[in-house]
Amino acid sequence: MNETIRSIMQRSSTRAYTGEAVPPEKITVLKAAALAAPTAINKQENRFVFVTDKDLLAKVNEKTYEVMVAESDNEGIALLEQRKAEDIFYNSPLVIFIYSQDSYYAAMDAGIAVQNLALAAHALGLGSCINGRCRRAFNREFEGNLCSTLGFAEDEEFRIAIGIGHIDKDKEPHTFDYSHIREIK
Repeated sequence: MNETIRSIMQRSSTRAYTGEAVPPEKITVLKAAALAAPTAINKQENRFVFVTDKDLLAKVNEKTYEVMVAESDNEGIALLEQRKAEDIFYNSPLVIFIYSQDSYYAAMDAGIAVQNLALAAHALGLGSCINGRCRRAFNREFEGNLCSTLGFAEDEEFRIAIGIGHIDKDKEPHTFDYSHIREIK
C-alpha cells in the first residue's frame, strides 16, 4: 500500500492535543497543501487564515458557544461536554479557517481543501479535526460575528475549519460500513 492510501486509511479525528506549537516548517508545508487543492474550473476561490493566536481562538470558541446557546443547540453542547472538550477546537494550537466568495462550487472546493490539509497533517505526524461547528461565529445574522476579525470581505463566507496539532490521545479510524456503497454494473 502506498503512503497516500495508508494516510487515508489510518487518519482519524484528533480530539486531544499536547499543546505543543506546530513548527513553522510544518505550517509552510500545510500552506502549500492548502494551495495545492484542486478547484472546479481552476477558479481557486478558497482563502485560508492560519491562526495560532490563543486569544483569537478563544474568541471564536466563545462566540460559537454563544450562538449555540441562542440557537438552543443543546445536543451539540451536550456532545462537547460528553467529549470533555474544553473548547470547540479541542485545544489544537493551529486552526485553519477556509472562506470564499459564494459560488456554485465554493462548498465543494472547501471540502477538497480541508481534506488535503487533514491528509497533509497526518503525513507530517500531526493530528487534525475538521470543524464545521465554528461556522456559528461567522454567521452574519448574529451581531458581533467574527467575519471582519478574520478579514472576510462583505461578499466572503466561512466554509469550514480544521484544527491541527501534536496528538495527545489518538483513536482508531472508524470502521467501514460497506452498505453505504452501491455498485451499478
